[in-house]
Amino acid sequence: MFNKLRNKIIIITMVATTAVLLLAGGSVMFFSSALRPAPEPQVDSVIINMGSGEPIVATDWNSQELMNHIKNDREEGDVRLVFTLLSVGVAIEIIVFVIVYYWSEKMVAPVEEAYNKQRLFIANASHELKTPLAVIQANMEAMEVSRSNQKWKDNVETEVTRANKLVLDLLQLAKMDAGKTGEKVTEKIDLGTELKERVEAFQPKFSEKINLRCKGKKEYLLPKQDILQVVDILLDNATKYGEKKISVVLENDKIEIANDGVAVAKKDQEKIFDRFYQTDKTREGSGLGLAIAKAVCEQNGWKINCESDKLTKFSVWFQ
Repeated sequence: MFNKLRNKIIIITMVATTAVLLLAGGSVMFFSSALRPAPEPQVDSVIINMGSGEPIVATDWNSQELMNHIKNDREEGDVRLVFTLLSVGVAIEIIVFVIVYYWSEKMVAPVEEAYNKQRLFIANASHELKTPLAVIQANMEAMEVSRSNQKWKDNVETEVTRANKLVLDLLQLAKMDAGKTGEKVTEKIDLGTELKERVEAFQPKFSEKINLRCKGKKEYLLPKQDILQVVDILLDNATKYGEKKISVVLENDKIEIANDGVAVAKKDQEKIFDRFYQTDKTREGSGLGLAIAKAVCEQNGWKINCESDKLTKFSVWFQ
């Protein structure tokens, strides 16, 4: 499909270039002929100036011979002009073809990449939704044959919650892609206090103490919902992958959330914000959290990145 699109771009461009060159060449030939002075046939002698002495009058040529000579010169000139125009045209065609062939690759590549990402997105979304639905179906069948239904009801409730969250995340990403997130409302917030509350909310999910440090100012003018959503996503990620250490640092206009889990490989760091991408498929989650965090940051003009060596650290610059 994309090869056909690339070929169409090349063909259309070359046809347009050829048409322009033919029009330009035809115009040059027409005006060259139209503006050429007509020969005067009443010439029966030619004055030849040898550069010194008296001019010599040559009467060997009659008017018809002179006309033929001029005609031959013009025909030779026309041939040279046509040859020059053809040479220039062919050179331009080759140059345009090389440029179009190169840039058609560049033009089609983003479209092809977006198309492949969309296909992968649909496949992954279908797979992620299929899992909780299959579990729900299995538990519903178990409820029909079991006397004690509470266990199966709990399982159904868990999977329904999981599927609902996945659908909400997909809807949020779809709205962000369409630019329909509504007007951003900024307000003055005590970010240090808000971070403290978020850390306390996530503390039960982590066996060790989550360290929080706030340096410099703590109050900022920000869209509260967006900044806290990013913080929640990064804290949730840290509690999943951290082992014994999680640290949260607020300094000036930057938040850093680090954990001591398994280091993220360089090749994974480049894809870690892709939708449905997970470095460890065995962990709980859909792989949409970091993609949403990046989308929220981009919509607000913030910057987010990941570094991983001894610690895996996510940094957000929000001003």
